[in-house]
Amino acid sequence: MSASSETQVSTASVAEDLEKRASELLQMAHEAGATGAEVYGYGGTSLSAKVEKGDLGQVQADEGSTLGLRVLIDGRLGFASTNQMRPEALRAAAVDAVAIAKLSPPDEANVLPEPDEVDDSHRMRHHLDPALAGIDVAQVVARAQALSQTAVDHDARVSVDQASFSVVSGASVVVSSRGIRQSDEDAALTMSLMGLAVDGAETGGFDYRGAVVRNSSQVEAELQRIAREVARACIGNLGATAGKTYKGPVAFAPAAFASSFLSPLLGSISAIAVQRGRSALADKIGEKIAPGLTLIDDPTDPKVAGARAFDREGLPARKIHLVDDGVLRTFIHNTYSAAVGKTKSTGHAQGGPRSVPGLGCHAIRIESSLADGLADEAEMLAALGTGLYIQRFSGSVDAASGDFSGTAKSARWVENGVVVRSVNEVMLSGNAFKLLNGSTQLTRATERVGGSSQIPWALVDGVSVTAG
Repeated sequence: MSASSETQVSTASVAEDLEKRASELLQMAHEAGATGAEVYGYGGTSLSAKVEKGDLGQVQADEGSTLGLRVLIDGRLGFASTNQMRPEALRAAAVDAVAIAKLSPPDEANVLPEPDEVDDSHRMRHHLDPALAGIDVAQVVARAQALSQTAVDHDARVSVDQASFSVVSGASVVVSSRGIRQSDEDAALTMSLMGLAVDGAETGGFDYRGAVVRNSSQVEAELQRIAREVARACIGNLGATAGKTYKGPVAFAPAAFASSFLSPLLGSISAIAVQRGRSALADKIGEKIAPGLTLIDDPTDPKVAGARAFDREGLPARKIHLVDDGVLRTFIHNTYSAAVGKTKSTGHAQGGPRSVPGLGCHAIRIESSLADGLADEAEMLAALGTGLYIQRFSGSVDAASGDFSGTAKSARWVENGVVVRSVNEVMLSGNAFKLLNGSTQLTRATERVGGSSQIPWALVDGVSVTAG
């Protein structure tokens, strides 16, 4: 049997054993006094390696399982988790969770969801790449070294601060006293690269890229892409000169647009944020909040890191339009926020086995809804004409108000639609909601950011730019 086949069988075995232990823990919770209970479990293996400044650094291999138990007693919530699968450890977790519930205040929104049908075709086990799941420690180390060396091979002036490469494969399960019983298996590979350029006495600014892949056939292409983009950005950061202070149009690369605009947008479509008075979009359902923008959460796309068939509570994770041609269509809910709002969960419970379910999106895609809009990065720069183009943003973003302020990284000055030079770090500020509802143009072309978000380039007017 090949290593890949062994790993594939092992992943299925992990799911089977995890489901068995979760069922045992569920029964123990009821024996301890719970009137309702839910167990979420995750188990598997992870291999990772880092190359730091050209030398092999940390190499790590982990294997194990964790079960998280949520219990309810008349609206009182208790939670405990354990990474020990022995019966006595499971029973101790059940007793602890029940004891915590008895000491907690009641809340009528503390309920467990009713089962809902999950589309079997969206389970990640059907898309599991055995070759990816079968990567061993030696291959992970070799790939981390190759990622670092490939960046240097593009230009000898590139100095790699850190190159990391990791692969995780495992299984997740959800079982509850309401009849939910879900399980799945998955494998994903993550790589990242951070570096700068050194040319004699001059040192340029850092740049960073990362990617998540679920198919082994994509690994080499993504490795080459990341190395090439980091090398190009780092070399481009050399020779930076002073920027200019102005208020007007700024061009954002996908990563920069995601950092400054996507964060407050997603934060404000959370039903919990709305219910707690922390959303700028609380009363905007049905209103146009971002002309020309469509925002989709699509966990059914197996290519992205956030793909899944069910959420943290075992409810189906479905494709949903959150903003459609600029109009806000819905907020996202888990079971708790749905109970507060007297509605149904949208399948957006998030989290792992070490905490109660949270709330968040799975796999975001932003699209331009304008057929005659900007095509790509080149058209965006042409439309900008003269001004600032930023590739990364580092700063603070207030998800409740939408105010952002921070530093433009890997910034370029554009004249007549052409990048003419690198600029020193300049400060950007503005309000994401006002700018999105103003003059913002998106490209039809998009780029994967962080493995789970597909983001366009954006030309945003009205941004405040302050040069040092």
